[in-house]
Amino acid sequence: MTDFVTTSLGKSTITGGSNAAGFPAVTVSTGEFDASKRALAQNDSVAIAKIPAGSIVLAAQWEVVTVEGAARNFSVGITGAATKYIPSTSANSATTGAVLNMTLSEGTPNTVAAVYESAEANVVVGAVTSGGLTAAKIRVRLVVATVSVITR
Repeated sequence: MTDFVTTSLGKSTITGGSNAAGFPAVTVSTGEFDASKRALAQNDSVAIAKIPAGSIVLAAQWEVVTVEGAARNFSVGITGAATKYIPSTSANSATTGAVLNMTLSEGTPNTVAAVYESAEANVVVGAVTSGGLTAAKIRVRLVVATVSVITR
């Protein structure tokens, strides 16, 4: 497994994504990944956007702009947890989808909620299936509420 953080040399687009004019704010973090410029092997991931520290991820939306051309799946998460927001969905269909209520992976009972990110995090697209991703172009948008900034 390799976690890539690429540059603006055509490998990946990392926008930082915030359109927030003030604080606290609800914003959309957007990133795009083009596998034709940086192929991923199975379990590899690439950073495409950032989430500020002290943020709540309310929803995740994806769009397959260019299909993979083979039965391959991708995930959306953060570095170290590439399946956190979207565990697995097809890259071989020009479609869109969204996860509107994130499921907590801890606690009893397990409840539907948003996901709190206490530290700044890189949003990643991961290659889930054998063969990885070699041709797909994927756009991801996260609805993020920045709720706390701690400075010392």
